[in-house]
Amino acid sequence: MKNLSSIILFLLMYFVATGCNTDNDSSFDDEIQKRKGQAPKTNLQSQNTQPQLKPLTNLTLEQKRIKVEAFGILKENLEATQAEDVERVLKSIHENSPQLRSTKEGMVYVFQNFDMVYELEDMHLLSTDNDEVKVLFKQTTKSLSGTGFTDMRSVGIHTLKRSKDGKLKIFSSEYLQTEKI
Repeated sequence: MKNLSSIILFLLMYFVATGCNTDNDSSFDDEIQKRKGQAPKTNLQSQNTQPQLKPLTNLTLEQKRIKVEAFGILKENLEATQAEDVERVLKSIHENSPQLRSTKEGMVYVFQNFDMVYELEDMHLLSTDNDEVKVLFKQTTKSLSGTGFTDMRSVGIHTLKRSKDGKLKIFSSEYLQTEKI
């Protein structure tokens, strides 16, 4: 049951921060290996697929407008999650998101069994066009009550897409790094 709770909490992390990629624990292993004087392990599969993490600078007026819109929906998603308002959270998620159903089910379970606090520490615009936006984020999630969850800090990339109503909404999220705190 403890593992099930952890899985459901990661589903919650999906829609909050919304897909889960745990292949990046190697960065922590690399740091340990460096301190031991050994060469860090390399993951050849992830070397070729790692997205560029260079934030956009010198934004055009249109990019600034899109940044404000994207950051606004991410903040709204987090505030709705903190308020444990399922319907409000779902309004921030794209109608074609592949994890929409599992996100809703995960939220219901987590909201019934845990009291969590979420902090969006940082965001940077990585890429933008009118229909798709990528945002690098850093978020902390802590449990105030409930058992089976370890407080964590996550770094990842949100992909937002235009929904039917023309607004940017969270389509997917990829976790690049997660560490216990």
